[in-house]
Amino acid sequence: MERQLHELGQKILIHKYDLARKIDEVKAEHGEPVSELTDHVLQLRGDLFGYFGKSLFEDLAEVEPLFIEWGKKSGELAVQYEVPLDMALKSTRFFRIVLWDFIRNEIQTESFSIETVLKAASVIDPLLDETVHAFSVAYVENNNRVLGLAREAIEELSVPVVRLTRTVAVLPLVGTIDTHRSKLIMETSLQKCTELQVEHLFIDLSGVPVIDTMVAHNLFKVINSLKLLGVKVTLSGMRPELAQTVVSLGISFEGISISGNLYQELEAMGIAQQPK
Repeated sequence: MERQLHELGQKILIHKYDLARKIDEVKAEHGEPVSELTDHVLQLRGDLFGYFGKSLFEDLAEVEPLFIEWGKKSGELAVQYEVPLDMALKSTRFFRIVLWDFIRNEIQTESFSIETVLKAASVIDPLLDETVHAFSVAYVENNNRVLGLAREAIEELSVPVVRLTRTVAVLPLVGTIDTHRSKLIMETSLQKCTELQVEHLFIDLSGVPVIDTMVAHNLFKVINSLKLLGVKVTLSGMRPELAQTVVSLGISFEGISISGNLYQELEAMGIAQQPK
């Protein structure tokens, strides 16, 4: 049996690129879309088939890490090329189909024993399952990393502290202010005002649709924190409907500098000029 396993493994190794090309034929037979086979993809597929060949006659402890590494690398590439996870996982079944079709043909022509076939199955199938698992884990981890970077970029843009003069800046807020964003506003405004040495910060609320008790409370925390840094804060852009909501909820902005119109306030400070 060992001799037959070695012989079967060598045949898989010899024909690994033929098997790699065969995948597209099988995909087409199953009605799956087939893209142009690049040298890189051919090499990647061939490597995996080659590992299957080696697994039948080399020490599994030495070969197994190759499958795990292949799964990780493929998972990273799938994220890089924006291949959906369900589609990528669906493609793995074609490796199994192609490989066992090849083995079936070899059994018929070379008369391998049933013990050899069962032994090959006990080696190949678990390794393929482990490869798929490594692929899935790598895909999820890399996809989460990419999403995290995108989220950080979006969050950074959602709290833009814009310098108007050497000591004056404006923070225009747009959209709903929830607990997570309130924390982000707190962290970013403190950091940016310190970096830019801002002495007077305008927080413009004209793009905020609703102010409730939670939003007001979070704004108070931001303002008080900035005051501790010596930054004067002025709220601007309080639209009539916002003002009515604030009054109806009994929210008090007593002691907080408020300007109804940011442009007028900046003009009074000599920062903006009326158009001629």
